[in-house]
Amino acid sequence: MQRRKILIAAKTYPSISTKYKETVCTAGILLDDNEKPLQWIRIYPIRSRELEVDQRFPKWGIISAEIEKNDKDYREESFRINDSSIELVRACF
Repeated sequence: MQRRKILIAAKTYPSISTKYKETVCTAGILLDDNEKPLQWIRIYPIRSRELEVDQRFPKWGIISAEIEKNDKDYREESFRINDSSIELVRACF
């Protein structure tokens, strides 16, 4: 997994999962080191209610996290995230 910066653009309503308990699907923009946009990405699953308080992030926030391509999803923009690696860089609004 690579640590990358992501501008969070959207989060779905939480859904129940037998494997992950409660999850959200999140969409964002992958940023380079200078925070220039690179690519639209989809991140799933995120167990949002299980995140530590300092790991929770708002829409339009920038996070840093370890992500990798989701090999179980055929969509080019789909990535998986290491929940425990999430760090809020800043809340933009």
